[in-house]
Amino acid sequence: MSEQAVFLEDWISEIDPGSICSLDYVSLDHPTRPLINKSARMLFIRQGKAKVLLDGVEYQIRPNMLVSIAPWSVFSFPDVEETIQMEKIAYDIQYINYTLKYMPLSDCEGSELIQTVFTTPVIYLDEDQTKIVEDITGLLRRELGLESAPLPRPGNPIGSFVVTLKVMELMACYYRFLIYFRGEYVPNRIRNNPDSILSYIYAHSSEKLTLTKVAEVFFLSESGLGKRIAETTGTTFVKLLTSIRIDKVSDYLIYTQLTLDEIAKLVGFVDASHLSKHFVDRVGITPNRYRAIYGKAHSRVTRSERETAYKLTDYVYKNYMKEGLTAAIVSSEFGVSVQDLNRLLLYYAEKNFDGLLNYVRINKACDLLQSTDSFITDIAYDVGYNNVKTFNLNFYKFKNMTPTQFREFFTNPGRSMSGEAKEKSRKRGKKTV
Repeated sequence: MSEQAVFLEDWISEIDPGSICSLDYVSLDHPTRPLINKSARMLFIRQGKAKVLLDGVEYQIRPNMLVSIAPWSVFSFPDVEETIQMEKIAYDIQYINYTLKYMPLSDCEGSELIQTVFTTPVIYLDEDQTKIVEDITGLLRRELGLESAPLPRPGNPIGSFVVTLKVMELMACYYRFLIYFRGEYVPNRIRNNPDSILSYIYAHSSEKLTLTKVAEVFFLSESGLGKRIAETTGTTFVKLLTSIRIDKVSDYLIYTQLTLDEIAKLVGFVDASHLSKHFVDRVGITPNRYRAIYGKAHSRVTRSERETAYKLTDYVYKNYMKEGLTAAIVSSEFGVSVQDLNRLLLYYAEKNFDGLLNYVRINKACDLLQSTDSFITDIAYDVGYNNVKTFNLNFYKFKNMTPTQFREFFTNPGRSMSGEAKEKSRKRGKKTV
């Protein structure tokens, strides 16, 4: 039977819940139970002889190595022969992800960099690499201080900017060390390893995840998956998924000005009310109050850009049904370039124009599939698609099922089509699918 894991702190920093990064020294001279950290972190191990178990894969610890731990990974130190001395760097991966979107990376996408850092979690450093990492962590220490030291925090000008750059530099160096094989390379862990269940749920938490779907991914029965989650976390699948979503909501509240309804859709809640209920239950204050205390989105873009972004998003929601709506048409109407249009929408809606437009259309289609008896062809045209093939492709992309399957899952399959719907389709002269 698996040993239940211990959840580590929710915050990047216990002192500043809105912190981008924190750094601390850690000394460990005994084995640990399985641990689950909700934030991303790197462990820069300086001394020690031990083993670390990360999502079911065991690695040998020795001096001068980096361990990259993704959010909601399960890790432990099952065997400590010599005391481990390490620096722990916890950082806000959502914030770093937002920032990387605007970095002109020519060799790789920001998402590729993050994926590589998380899917190849251990690297042993040579002498030159060790010096590079020491320089980075040394500067972070001067900017942040130590999390456990009861001393006044440094008040360095543009400290957040410097810290952000250094965290991204650390990730870039990690990626480069792997690509050039300059140290001892450790292959990617197996992604469908049952012990990486929590990481999978975290990565797909914005989808309509079910116990059945996750069980199929890991070739487990529903009862087997539920038992494994309970043994590891002490909670149920539904409560675990809700907790992960609330953690993501916190970042959206801090770093964006998305409405609660928009955030709810992005992270997998039904609506703003559903989100707020769970947020208050878990955090103790309303989402709006949390944003008022910790929000930092105002520093990311200008007031004028924020207003434009709001108007762009509002425009898409109000005009999604128009056939032939394109980024070029909308950018011309708003007097901005297509590049700026996509930049603003990526920041506020986590999607470019085409992604947001299709996202809105498919969500509206889902409402119609559940609330009306209209033919699927008619629904495709009602939400703005000029052909059913494009509608079906986008529907499957966002929902991982066809419109027909969606209707069968979420409505009464024996329900007959209304006479009004039949007449509407007959007048259009379109074939049903």
